[in-house]
Amino acid sequence: MATDSQPTRLALSTAPAPRLSDGTWWPRSRRLTDELDGLFALWPAEQGRIARVLYSPPDWEDRPRSVQVTGRRVKTGCFPHDDTHVLVLSMLDGRRVSISVIAPDAPLDAASKLLADVAAETAHATGEREDVHA
Repeated sequence: MATDSQPTRLALSTAPAPRLSDGTWWPRSRRLTDELDGLFALWPAEQGRIARVLYSPPDWEDRPRSVQVTGRRVKTGCFPHDDTHVLVLSMLDGRRVSISVIAPDAPLDAASKLLADVAAETAHATGEREDVHA
């Protein structure tokens, strides 16, 4: 079994059933300006192009109105009193993708479990998740 020194940071669900979010992301810091480029780098091309990002303010130290990612500027926004720990990605084709955000300082085992659960399409279907948000 091969080991990877870098833990998985993004897991997307492919389950067709209704769920709380479409995936989970574990950023390395609380600076959205610094982290979005990493999310865009991990984003699978077959999922489409991200056009805009809405975020939950308590998750981030900064509140950017736009961010430079992969050679282009992407508009960002937030709802002032939102504490859902979610990113809503507006896709170029009009879809919206909801991504749960794991706190950067979450323990590796807890974050890994949440990411693995999404990959196995079980965590959000049951609604049972360990709270690792700050």
